[in-house]
Order: sequence, then structure tokens, then C-alpha cells
Amino acid sequence: MLQMTGKVVNTFTQEGGQDKDGKDYDARHKVQLLGEFDLPNGDVKHDLVDLKVDNLSDWTPHKGKDVTIDIGVYAPSKGTVIYFIKKGSKPQVRGLTHG
Repeated sequence: MLQMTGKVVNTFTQEGGQDKDGKDYDARHKVQLLGEFDLPNGDVKHDLVDLKVDNLSDWTPHKGKDVTIDIGVYAPSKGTVIYFIKKGSKPQVRGLTHG
């Protein structure tokens, strides 16, 4: 299992529309996490990651907090990595245990 930890900095709804091929797509809810990525040379890079979410109400109470979420990752082409939240996964505030 892969997990991503970061600070919830924003939640928003991206409007629906049409893609470049003229296909319609629905509005999508998204969360932005600010995380730290370790670099091979020992430095740390801060990066903002946008993730599609099913329900903004799971995320808005956590704005400004560090959370951990179960994710999946795939690379559709060289140099491109896509992160997605695993179905059914909910954000867990870092440092808190749930049982």
C-alpha cells in the first residue's frame, strides 16, 4: 500500500466542459496537498499535488492540517506520474489514530 502525507491547502470544484476531442466531461471535486518529496541528494522538494475526490466534505474540515491518504500511482508516459486516491480511502489527520 502506498500512502501520501501532506498539508491540505485547498479544496475546489473544477467545472465540467469539453475535452479537445469534443467529448463532454462532468465537474470534478479536487483537493490540493502540499507535500515533501525526498531527493536522491538528500534535499527535500515541496510539491503541490491535485487529487480528484468523490466528496469535498471529507476534506474541508482538514484544511491547514497534515493528513495521510492511501493512494495509487501510474505513469501513462515517460516523465508523467499520475496519483489517485484509492476507492473508499478517507483522509486521516496525521498523528491521530482511529480504531
